[in-house]
Amino acid sequence: MRPQRAFAPAATACLFVLRAAVAGAAEPASEEASFGTTPAQRSMPVAAEAAPAGAPRAEAPIATDPPPSWAVLHAGLRPHLATFGGIATLALAHERTERFYGVLSLSGIRNDAGTHVGVAQIALGRNLADTSVGAAQLSITENRARSFYGGAQLALAYNRALDMTGGAQVAAYNRARSFAGIAQIGGYDRTDASFAGLAQIGAFDHARGDFSGLAQIGVVSVTGPSVLGSDGEEHRFAGVAQIGAVSSVEGRFYGLAQAGALAFTSADFTGAVQIGGLAAGAGRFAGIAQIGGLLAAAKESKGAQIGATAAAFEKHAGIQLGVAGNYAKSIQGAQVGVVNIADHVRGLQVGVFNHATSLRGVQLGLVNHAEDGVLPWTALLNMGFGDGDGGGVVDDDARQVARQDSPPTPL
Repeated sequence: MRPQRAFAPAATACLFVLRAAVAGAAEPASEEASFGTTPAQRSMPVAAEAAPAGAPRAEAPIATDPPPSWAVLHAGLRPHLATFGGIATLALAHERTERFYGVLSLSGIRNDAGTHVGVAQIALGRNLADTSVGAAQLSITENRARSFYGGAQLALAYNRALDMTGGAQVAAYNRARSFAGIAQIGGYDRTDASFAGLAQIGAFDHARGDFSGLAQIGVVSVTGPSVLGSDGEEHRFAGVAQIGAVSSVEGRFYGLAQAGALAFTSADFTGAVQIGGLAAGAGRFAGIAQIGGLLAAAKESKGAQIGATAAAFEKHAGIQLGVAGNYAKSIQGAQVGVVNIADHVRGLQVGVFNHATSLRGVQLGLVNHAEDGVLPWTALLNMGFGDGDGGGVVDDDARQVARQDSPPTPL
């Protein structure tokens, strides 16, 4: 190494720091380009094409030798290295290495590497790598890697990887296309395609694709692109619990519990309990209990619906315990609340006012109405037996209509 390169004047050092800081602040145009690096050989100036005879000469960059290789230790302001195999590289400003194989690369501002294989890549500013294999990328501001295999990306501000296979991402903002490891821990944790690990833990946990793990725990915990919505695509949460002030799955939930002030699964909920302090909702609920402070609702449900109000917009099998009221288009089981309304009832209604279009069972209340009951209106008690005069549930009525419309069987 030339002495003047290793011991540059203070003004030169300041210039390198300023240039590196500006380069670190600028985002590349495309998402792919925002990852990794433009290592030394790829960014070296090239010679200009020969000009035709007689043409005026133009100033152009002149080709330089490719960056050198170092064996054991390198130190400098802004080194450009091709292949490094050794102990450590050290830079005050901005270090670029095509291929690093060693223990440590350390830079005051920014580390760029095509391939980094070692214990750690450490920078005060940014660590960038196409492929990083090792214990950690460690930075105050930002770590990026197209492919990361190792222990952890650790930063105060931002971690990002296309494919993360390792221990953890820990930062204020963590993002990966696919994550396979232990945990994402931070303010905002995001995966675009899939999360497979132990947990996402943060203020806002967002698995925009599928989540497979132990738990999502945050103020907002979301699986699927939308929060409390559906774009027609079904994604999957498979784990033990999703917990947050807002817990949402755009697609299918398979687990033990989904809990929050608002708990929502757009398609199938298959688990033990869904608990919403204000409301709990699902496309199809199958579990022990769906509990909503103000509302427990599903298109179809099996189990118990419990809340100020409970609603099954198509059918419910089990019990509805809505303090203020219950609704089901069709119910097999019981409704217990102040007001109970269902089109088709096979079971029991207990409340102040009970209504059924078709009743096979018992109504207990101050006012009972069943269009095909023993009496259309009663006080205290009413019954319906499904005696063939329209008193059956949906399937029985359909069979009766089919028998009436079918031609007589020839003798």
